[in-house]
Amino acid sequence: MKHLECPNGHGIMSVMDIERTMSFRGEDITVSVPVSKCSVCGIEAGTVEQVAHAQRVVHDAYRKKKELLTSEDIQRKRKRLGWTQNTLAHKAKVGVASVKRWELGQIQSESMDALLRGVFNETDDAESFEGNRPFSLARTKLVFRTFESVLKRKLLFSGDKGLKTTKYIWYADMKAYQELGQGMTGAVYAHLPWGPQFDNYPQLFEMIHKADETLAPPLSPEEKRIINQIANKFRTNKSVFDAAHREPAWKNRKDGEKIPYSTYERLTQI
Repeated sequence: MKHLECPNGHGIMSVMDIERTMSFRGEDITVSVPVSKCSVCGIEAGTVEQVAHAQRVVHDAYRKKKELLTSEDIQRKRKRLGWTQNTLAHKAKVGVASVKRWELGQIQSESMDALLRGVFNETDDAESFEGNRPFSLARTKLVFRTFESVLKRKLLFSGDKGLKTTKYIWYADMKAYQELGQGMTGAVYAHLPWGPQFDNYPQLFEMIHKADETLAPPLSPEEKRIINQIANKFRTNKSVFDAAHREPAWKNRKDGEKIPYSTYERLTQI
């Protein structure tokens, strides 16, 4: 990585992530972008690479807010299908230069976004409801226990149905599916009045309480990183409960309707 020198003669500038709130295409967007900053005089500057990265972050934040596929979404879906950029361009009937621009951060139109989704052919089939993983009571309890160790408080209580705490597991499953191509627990989720919840949760929670988490496959470093990210974002049950109620992935479903893992791309609160 190229390091800049302070124009005021104070030596090499430090690279740090700085949170910015800006208006972009009429939307207020808050993002964290890399900036070179002098620790002496406080002047800020950016390399060509930092400016390009910041632009992509802003564009993707806008896409996420507008429920469009982000550059990472397009790359991840394409690679999951084993397609090259040329393959996607051929199937979408566009030039490969367009695919490259979208993956570098250029924002596609709503009509083109709908076309891309159709090309990727994401359907609400049984596999997408389970996150590409067989459901495991033991692993579900392990994820709960891992959240407890990060949050330093209990989430599982005898007799409790997890009406608030299940939202931690829902976010963990969706983020893992988004980033790793596989959920953490294999749980099926449904739209209920109190937010995303395990389908058939009354029976499930009794079984989760009795499960032996030591029998579960261990969490990978990437899964632990995702749990830490979510726990640090939502420090209280109320914060994760309220955030889940703001998610289009939940709001756009009817009561009792199952929530497919493919809706990870519509998450807006994390």
